[in-house]
Amino acid sequence: MRLPTRVLRTRLLASTVAALAVSVTVTAVPSAAAPSAAAPAPAVAAAAGAQKVSVPSYFYPGATWDRLIQSGGTVGLTVANPNNGPHTDAPSRDAYLATLRKADAAGVRVIGYVPTGYLGTTGMTTRTGSTDPTAWMTQIKADIDTWYSLYGGAGLDGVFLDEGLAQCGTNNVNADRYRQLRDHIEAKGDEIVVANPGTGTQECFKDTADTLVTFEGTADTYQGHRPQAWEAGVPADRIWHLVHATPQSRLAETVRLSKERNAGHVYVTDDVLDNPWDQLPPAGYWQSLLDQAGRSA
Repeated sequence: MRLPTRVLRTRLLASTVAALAVSVTVTAVPSAAAPSAAAPAPAVAAAAGAQKVSVPSYFYPGATWDRLIQSGGTVGLTVANPNNGPHTDAPSRDAYLATLRKADAAGVRVIGYVPTGYLGTTGMTTRTGSTDPTAWMTQIKADIDTWYSLYGGAGLDGVFLDEGLAQCGTNNVNADRYRQLRDHIEAKGDEIVVANPGTGTQECFKDTADTLVTFEGTADTYQGHRPQAWEAGVPADRIWHLVHATPQSRLAETVRLSKERNAGHVYVTDDVLDNPWDQLPPAGYWQSLLDQAGRSA
């Protein structure tokens, strides 16, 4: 879910107030980029009831954010991502501050995007060019602190840790690092912690965040998704599935599958790569998603 280089250049150059009128787009990193978890277990037997529609809201403040906020009750979490994290110019920051305050007043919970770069294990580097996990931990904690410094007073509700790992590592070293990040966030107050490996994780990760994104991909891929066995034993709000490239004719089927797979948070869209999170679905699709997710299974 990282901004493409071409969009980053545009954002860094657009430091004038006129940028407030420009819609900013980002792109998703396919979950295949992450180190894979252990082979998936048979499908879980637990099933979610009424779900929350939780949205990677990678669009600029304006009408689309307003439509999301106005949807109210069934909307769960929303992820703000100004520029691959909290780093943004002053005019954009003002726009996000106003949006967070509006969401807070409406009871919509906004969490801030922070990339964790798979802690450098896939060769991704920090902004200083390091792949060392310790350097990644330093950068991630600094980004978390920046989110709260800039937006904590506007109703920020937590942090979305993207590019998450799925394998425990030697002596659970990977899971323990994400626990450290969870603790760093929770030290700010009663905060929501979400981690996104985009795939099923080994069981060591189940307490590293309040919610784990254990699927991110297309509707076609989702058909064959097999959750990890441990996912049946946790409350449904611990699991979030993100499904894109889903025509409206397959929306009901996809939501039904997500309930069967114990996902208490779901987002389904007809949007496609390279960025399926840059807009909400059309009004009719969006309302149908809200209605179907909000029903008990």
